[in-house]
Amino acid sequence: MGVWSAISYIRLKSRIGTATKVSGNVMESDRISTPFVCGFLRPKVYLPVGLCAEEVSCVLAHEQTHIRRGDYLVKPLAFTALCLHWFNPMVWAAFLLMGQDM
Repeated sequence: MGVWSAISYIRLKSRIGTATKVSGNVMESDRISTPFVCGFLRPKVYLPVGLCAEEVSCVLAHEQTHIRRGDYLVKPLAFTALCLHWFNPMVWAAFLLMGQDM
């Protein structure tokens, strides 16, 4: 699971490597289909190209909430716990429920 996660993260970083800066910590890319937050030390919001102004404002409010709450730090830590305790169904349930809560 850890190896798969590392490979997935490297592939994601290569896809968003060509993203252009819109403003502040907001980036835009034509190589993604959904908005998300990425980065451990300096999280950035990545937006797909083609969102209208109203969608952008709603998405930014949503993603900035994730940054304020520290979800970008909590989720990788929880995934690390899942990698270490992959055999425990309670850890799987906790991880899935935490994702739904976020």
